[in-house]
Amino acid sequence: MGGGGSQTKNIVARLVAFCFNENVKTAQSMTGEGLQAVGANIRALRRRSHLSQGEFAQRLGMRQGPVCNIELGKNLPSAQVLLRMADVLRVTTDQILRPAGSPSPTERIHENMNERVLVPVIRHPGGPANPLVDTDSGTASGLSAVGVVARDYLALEDLCRVPRQARIPLQLGFDLTTDSLERLARQVRALCGVGQAVVFDHFELFENHGLRVVLMPLGNAVPGLAYYDAANCNVFIVIDDAQNPERQIFTLVYSLGRILIYNRVGLVKETAPAREARDDKAARRFAAAFLMPEESVRTSVGQTGVRPDEWDFPLLLRLKHRFGVSAQAFNYRLLELGLIAPARQTEFRAVIGEHYEASDFTEPGESRRILSPNGRLGDLLHTALARGDAEAREIAERFRELKIRLP
Repeated sequence: MGGGGSQTKNIVARLVAFCFNENVKTAQSMTGEGLQAVGANIRALRRRSHLSQGEFAQRLGMRQGPVCNIELGKNLPSAQVLLRMADVLRVTTDQILRPAGSPSPTERIHENMNERVLVPVIRHPGGPANPLVDTDSGTASGLSAVGVVARDYLALEDLCRVPRQARIPLQLGFDLTTDSLERLARQVRALCGVGQAVVFDHFELFENHGLRVVLMPLGNAVPGLAYYDAANCNVFIVIDDAQNPERQIFTLVYSLGRILIYNRVGLVKETAPAREARDDKAARRFAAAFLMPEESVRTSVGQTGVRPDEWDFPLLLRLKHRFGVSAQAFNYRLLELGLIAPARQTEFRAVIGEHYEASDFTEPGESRRILSPNGRLGDLLHTALARGDAEAREIAERFRELKIRLP
């Protein structure tokens, strides 16, 4: 038995050596175009591993310059370097020396996301990352585009040499009771440095703390998607830009809530439907508490001098605009805090419902929230383009094709 096992190991070792030698022979016969394809593939594999070029070089025991030349297709990695690359990137040498004509970023989206480059918080991490991909072609196209943008975002961070980590912790201890979620909202606001203050641009607030937020067309398939980047303890929050500003803001904060719930300590084992319903409800509670902090709402209402039975609809619209939320959400929050008479709240709820039905869910009133979406993404692209980077020009063209609006 022992001799048979040893013989099998020797056969496997010889097969591996043969395959590796064949890969090296193939690589040695490559043209300049083939070298560039290999270099681009190494760069893509490195970014999928969430490594900067400097970190990659350090793990290989090399200087960054030679690694840069390999990725640019100027040189081919030696056999020893190729083996070290395969080990660091956790791939085979065959995957590194992929022939020219590799699939486009869009065609590789499902492969990349299923390898957990990004973990979707809307599904168990063991499940497929793209649960809606088989529903219709429009949804599949939108979700594929998300993967392209996520990789381009990582590429821009790499090109601009900026930190990839979020500046706030995304693993916090809490339970899913109402009081605990209210405390969580206060804690996250404190970590963001805003306390109980009214926030006028939530996108800028999140981006200033290193969170990756992208507004782009999703074809009305979903209001937004939230992916957790475990390697960097960061996120990708992608929001459909066809929504009104209030829905965009809610989707942003709701998505952060889902990520915090996904990461929380002491998860309770439940069936998937029960867990989804529980997490959705908890994330909505977190979003309401974050967007409409009790102290801020009470202060704003107190400054008007209005009593619970004196509210009129124009005043409700004036105050809800200050918090960047829907009329429906603010009306409910007032009732929850005992700041509006139940009869008046019921009256407003009927008025709001009629307006939504007649206007395809646009917000009542003339005031519109002014937001500055994709600010950090635009800044990174501007910096990379200013340095004359060829890859940045390719990224800019893809963003134009995907109709991503940049400031």
